Amino acid sequence: MDNSEELGTFRDRLSTISEQGDRLWVYPRRPKGKYYNRRIALSILLLVFYFSGPFIRIKGDPMLLFNILERKFIIFGVIFWPQDFHLFVLSMITFIVFVVLFTVVYGRLFCGWVCP
Repeated sequence: MDNSEELGTFRDRLSTISEQGDRLWVYPRRPKGKYYNRRIALSILLLVFYFSGPFIRIKGDPMLLFNILERKFIIFGVIFWPQDFHLFVLSMITFIVFVVLFTVVYGRLFCGWVCP
């Protein structure tokens, strides 16, 4: 049997069906280990930061506020009004480029630890 026939044989049957036609059940294992526990702790820390952001005050203003009706956005204590939208867009583009470059350099580290 040459290599081309060998590569195509995996498509001849389903991996969850036995030769007799019975269903083969797949049971995932529960993740465990020190890295999994650290990831859970980091996720909890990020969620606490996200939900406590509006209650933390910087110079009398909340750390995070997205008031759409009044068109007032506060991010890390900096107030953005509608006329400042171009600054916000440039900062978000810079942040996205940073995330992409960080992901390219560190690969799965971002997806496994920081990405909720």
